[in-house]
Amino acid sequence: MKVLIDCNVLVAAARIDSVCRRVIDVVVRRHEIVLSESIVAEYETVAERPKHATYRDTLTAAIRHLENVAIVVEPANVTFGLSDQDDEICLATATAGSAVLITGNSRHFTEPRYGSVEVFSPRAFLDRTT
Repeated sequence: MKVLIDCNVLVAAARIDSVCRRVIDVVVRRHEIVLSESIVAEYETVAERPKHATYRDTLTAAIRHLENVAIVVEPANVTFGLSDQDDEICLATATAGSAVLITGNSRHFTEPRYGSVEVFSPRAFLDRTT
């Protein structure tokens, strides 16, 4: 399965040993990761925020690892009417890469599917794939 990991899942995985860290492990070992330059730029911008200073090294190492194993695509020219442009980029990248999206952002991603993109919470993804 091709997978796009939303930034909030990556941050949560860097902060604590949790479901999100397990998601990253499962995705890296068993699935194909899809990224775009825009997604990597968002990861890096978020990693530089002062509130992430204590685990920035872990977050940066995770970003570099994902970059090294990912399929990089150009986001599709689609929009879904979401309020946050970063969320639109996630869906456009997942669309272009024929990927599912794993996100902890249920407030912005309220539907189980956007076009061809299935959206999973970290727990739902693990329940489905492990």
